[in-house]
Amino acid sequence: MARLDGSALKKVTVYVGEKNYYERQQLRDMFIAQGIKAVVCPATADALKQMLLESPPDMLVLSDDFDPLVFEIIKEIRHQKLGDNPFMLITMLVDPTRRKSLGDAMKAGVDDVVVKPVTSERVRERINLVAFHRQPFIAHGEYVGPDRRTEPHTSAKKIPVLNTLLEKANGKDFDKDQLRAAIHSSLERVLKAQLDSQSSKLGEVCGRAIRAYDSKFITIELQKDLLMLADVLQEASLVAERLRDVQLVTLCRNLSENIVKMADHYDEPGVSEIDLLRKITQAFQMAVVAKERMPLEAAPAPAPAQLPLDDSSPLDGGLDLSVYATATT
Repeated sequence: MARLDGSALKKVTVYVGEKNYYERQQLRDMFIAQGIKAVVCPATADALKQMLLESPPDMLVLSDDFDPLVFEIIKEIRHQKLGDNPFMLITMLVDPTRRKSLGDAMKAGVDDVVVKPVTSERVRERINLVAFHRQPFIAHGEYVGPDRRTEPHTSAKKIPVLNTLLEKANGKDFDKDQLRAAIHSSLERVLKAQLDSQSSKLGEVCGRAIRAYDSKFITIELQKDLLMLADVLQEASLVAERLRDVQLVTLCRNLSENIVKMADHYDEPGVSEIDLLRKITQAFQMAVVAKERMPLEAAPAPAPAQLPLDDSSPLDGGLDLSVYATATT
């Protein structure tokens, strides 16, 4: 295994979240012993959040009992709801008596899990592991983080993402603009992968709904599928908003509103409503393909927008999906 020496790590920043004061100090000393100069140990989750908002670390080390919401904090980081860099290395320290924490940490999107007690040798091994052998990210459903699949999933692309710890160890310096640009490049790939995942989910749920209507096998499960479809469209609108795709944002929100109305009378749908289901997947996929061809920098800034309307359609002012796709039957 390739190894990092102390001089390579002197520009690296590590934040340590540990509830126990003495363990916190021990961890700080262990990381400093590896040659890392900037090791900061906030005592509370609030203090950590403030630090993340002000300046992201290269590596975040959290104990599983640091805060009751520690796993939510990790998810917020990965979804860029907390701090600017969702790609910082994250290591979770787990007490061997709390087995559930292992699964929770993986689901939250950590890079590495270390079972306590921690030693200086383990710290050195894990720094080298995440620096040189970091797993690529996937964005599938609600999960954004390192790929931990034992079997490949066709709808989840592997995405190499920024690793500032390794970059700094290799001698690269980041000013704020350079860091923002590097994050931006990885983030665009992750967001587009999220749209791909949502497109796959839309196709799956729409297919079930259409088969139910075609076979006239209409149960309460169909209503649940319609509401799930509306939720996926709302989630897609949030991703599209971050990609600065105004037209896709408006498409997803309008579709979601129409599907929610359809769910209210799912057992007596109109012909145009069923036709809408047939069009949704193709329209969304074509919109995603169009987005793939446009770099994030070239996308227009978010602003109020309306989709073209067709007065002949009875659906909510006449939502016309032909802007993205022709009707399928």
